Amino acid sequence: MFSRFGFHHLIFALLPVLFLFLDNIHEIPFDDILFPLLISFLIVVILWLFLKKFIGERKSAVILSLIILLVMIFAFVRSELIYHEIVEIRFLTKNIILIPIFSIIAIFGVFYIKRKNFSSNITSILNVVSITVISMIILNSGIFYMENDLSFQESQKLLDVSIFEANDSIQKPDVYLLLLDAYSGDITLKNDFEFDNSEFYEQLTERGFLVQKDSLSNYPNTALSMPSIMNMNYLDFLPKLQGEESKDLRLAQQLWKENKVMQVFHANEYQIYSFHGRSGSSSDMVSESFCKYEFDLNPELMEALVNHYIPISLVRITFLETQHYDTITCALDTMINFEKKTDDPIYVHMHIRFPHQPLVFDSDGNKIDEPISTNRFDSKLKDAYLQQLIFANKKTIEIIDSIKQKNSDAIIIVMSDHGGRFGVNWYDPSEIDYFRALSNLNAVYFPGKDHFSMDISPVNLFRIIFNLYFESDYEILEEKQIWYAPAKPFNQTDITEIIMLSNFKK
Repeated sequence: MFSRFGFHHLIFALLPVLFLFLDNIHEIPFDDILFPLLISFLIVVILWLFLKKFIGERKSAVILSLIILLVMIFAFVRSELIYHEIVEIRFLTKNIILIPIFSIIAIFGVFYIKRKNFSSNITSILNVVSITVISMIILNSGIFYMENDLSFQESQKLLDVSIFEANDSIQKPDVYLLLLDAYSGDITLKNDFEFDNSEFYEQLTERGFLVQKDSLSNYPNTALSMPSIMNMNYLDFLPKLQGEESKDLRLAQQLWKENKVMQVFHANEYQIYSFHGRSGSSSDMVSESFCKYEFDLNPELMEALVNHYIPISLVRITFLETQHYDTITCALDTMINFEKKTDDPIYVHMHIRFPHQPLVFDSDGNKIDEPISTNRFDSKLKDAYLQQLIFANKKTIEIIDSIKQKNSDAIIIVMSDHGGRFGVNWYDPSEIDYFRALSNLNAVYFPGKDHFSMDISPVNLFRIIFNLYFESDYEILEEKQIWYAPAKPFNQTDITEIIMLSNFKK
């Protein structure tokens, strides 16, 4: 049965994506790999249809299986050695060494396959091997999902955030959230960058914004910071539900996607607009999503695939940076030119990975052609980040002016979900490390509420907005700062007291 037709190459075609998915199963939804799987499958099918005209059906299948396995082994060796604790062996990951070695193996393998007469037993063996391998992946995935069967409904109860409908007599304002990912706050910019950001703060103040210069995020990374902001609550229940050693972020992602803030806006007949179709805003509540990634692909998955399987750094960086440049440019231009086309109130959710890496803009918005180091301790990287932040300031002011010109009564929020995090020691942090990760941007324009005291923790931001403008009665939560290493998101430490007593805060 298994010897009649060689289908092993078609199964092996799925493995590069599946292995990467299995390694990141705790944060990549299964649905997000379906399109990459289809593309990988079609590439192999097309190559096989071409090759079989010249060397036959059976041998072309064996050659393709060999090449796929070599590519996967190459990527595994490179990823395992590139950051190896024994620094002396890292040189083996250089393309000038690895590529010739694997190329020679591939060439000899192809010539051997072409010259040798294969019996149907080889096809049968490879078919069985391919089925066995993919069965193991399916089994491991199934075990993971069974062991981590988390209840979204239970988490909704633990959030304990009610959804209200405002009185019809209340004038519901339009709301714009301009969230600049990884924008460093004033404390870090002064200490690490020796940069005075007061000109930007003054521009915001001149436009009626209340600016909190010593603002701090509640969490040091987007994965928990954004679900917390958008659900108006801390996520203390997640470590209890999942265990401190869990790495599974799927429930946090679902909480982010089906968040309470958008539920409130949706219940109050708002039209909701977002960007990318990702960033926790891809639910059915969204009326329209702008500047989507091509084919609505998961950007984190695509970045992982490119970094893992494309060995030539220039090609890899060019692909990712070009995509990032085009996406950010689209988002900024769309916001500047955005026109409201409905009588219903609107909520615009612009969360963009900017000035977050990759660093592709100079301070005037020109594209940087020279690849920038990804080492957070590299001074060139810090300089490039600062240039991108300065450009972010300019575009933010342009967007604000555009919004206010068209819609002077709109609420505008300008904030970041965490700091820039350059040089952070996650496992043995110093006080300045805490601020590198948590010191963020926080400025709000509350029309008609000029005398409001500016002391807003991100977790309370929308609680305050809804209380001020919708006459809701949300409790204002006590401010907390929670620390964790990205590799262990639920092994958390409350560092609020350390932060409050720090000289950096004073």
